[in-house]
Amino acid sequence: MNISSTILLILLSYLAYLLIYRLFLHPLAKVPGRKLAASTSWHEFYYDCVKGNGGQHAFKIQEMHKRYGPVVRINPREVHIDGRVDPAFWDILYSNSNKLDKDSFYYDGFGAGYSAVSTGPADLHRARRGAMANYFSMTNIRRYEPMVLQQISKLFQRLKTCKANDEVVDLGNAYRCLATDVVTSFALPEPKTMLDYPDFGKDFNRLIRDFAKLITFQRHLKIVFPLLSAIPDWLTVRMDSTGASLQMVDFQRSYEKQTQLAIDRKGKLPEGQPISILDTLATSTELKDRDKLRNRIVEEARNTVGAGTETTASTLSVLTYHLLSNPACLVKLKSELNDTAVASSNQLLDFRTLERLPYLNAVISEALRLTNPVTGRLPRINPRAPTSYTTPSGITYTFPPGTVMSMSMPDLHFNSSIFPDPHAFKPERWLEGTWEQKARMQQFFVPFGKGSRACLGMESARMELLLTAGNLFRRFEMELFETTARDVSWAHDFFAPFAPFDSAGLRVTML
Repeated sequence: MNISSTILLILLSYLAYLLIYRLFLHPLAKVPGRKLAASTSWHEFYYDCVKGNGGQHAFKIQEMHKRYGPVVRINPREVHIDGRVDPAFWDILYSNSNKLDKDSFYYDGFGAGYSAVSTGPADLHRARRGAMANYFSMTNIRRYEPMVLQQISKLFQRLKTCKANDEVVDLGNAYRCLATDVVTSFALPEPKTMLDYPDFGKDFNRLIRDFAKLITFQRHLKIVFPLLSAIPDWLTVRMDSTGASLQMVDFQRSYEKQTQLAIDRKGKLPEGQPISILDTLATSTELKDRDKLRNRIVEEARNTVGAGTETTASTLSVLTYHLLSNPACLVKLKSELNDTAVASSNQLLDFRTLERLPYLNAVISEALRLTNPVTGRLPRINPRAPTSYTTPSGITYTFPPGTVMSMSMPDLHFNSSIFPDPHAFKPERWLEGTWEQKARMQQFFVPFGKGSRACLGMESARMELLLTAGNLFRRFEMELFETTARDVSWAHDFFAPFAPFDSAGLRVTML
């Protein structure tokens, strides 16, 4: 038997095992309420990886809810609760007191379960998260404000050059470059410099999107990343003449080099250099030695950078499109920015100034709500006890230990009973209405998740959004160039939202 036949046999055996396990051996397969099943493992793979260029399962789940009701089995081992019908269950499933594990099948797409975001067991996650919690506190994040402003200033210099040359600006990719440079300045000993790319890394950012799709493949077929890592550089160059693929390979390998640098220097940083997340992990006294191994820190670095790039860039793109498409909103924001006490200064506005501006904060909240930084469902497991769910109509289901249960952020943010006219960009909704209405919106506004597994980087993301949006719209006049709502719409769910594959992105001309 040759090597190809052996690999094929192993792959078929693995797929057969998964099929048998999910259909017959998993505890949920024995639940009397099996009639809830509306999808199979094959359906999930098809909508995740094949249908419409992939990333369609989230939309299929919405269709299943319309047909079957507020609770459906989206594969033989998982039930999904519809937040458009029963948003209140979010606070139960993701509460701080409800110490549930993450579903390893779903989160293994992000690696081998070494990073905090992909760690399954709740107790182990608590330890890994705790080692980074102080780093991401608002007090510590504020120390990095000059660095963020420096990167924003660098972006603005590029925009001025584009204006002088009458260039159309690919602002969506410019935001990705900015977000990458900012998050790597937090995360890595030696930050990236994507803003130096002459075309804002167009080909490279396209590959980042393709890589996100591969994460979905990896979730179903655990051999995807090992096979990719085995491809020699010469073949990578032959397959992509743009050189972007090799840049991606080098980008991924750099995590290993930088992790080793953090381990070797043992917290002894060059004078004036701020401590990075990698240095924090490598020298942590809260982590056991097994959690300071090179492979685990590499995965933590890779997922931290990934989480801080596409989510922030997507939100800025949605925010910019809607402001430029709604002149009344843009006028209100510019008026507020120009009325600040330091409006006449040539200096960039700082976080302390911008965080006090109500309309700017409303614009950012509305952009986060419409973007949904995480469109993927958030699966949880109680391995120790049964879980009960009662539908709004009063039907109660009891699921055995080990059952995967999930909800999705967009279902809450597009719930018309919470956010009237939910697909419209209306910053005023956060400032008007009764106290009860605003409190209800805040309760179900979850762009960074909720509970013990909420996004660690929410404060850094909020600071970056405020500093970028506030200073950009104070300093520049722009108009959309051949860009429609479709170009910033959610068309693919690769955990983060992605626009249609044929979209040219968010493009503007500088006035």
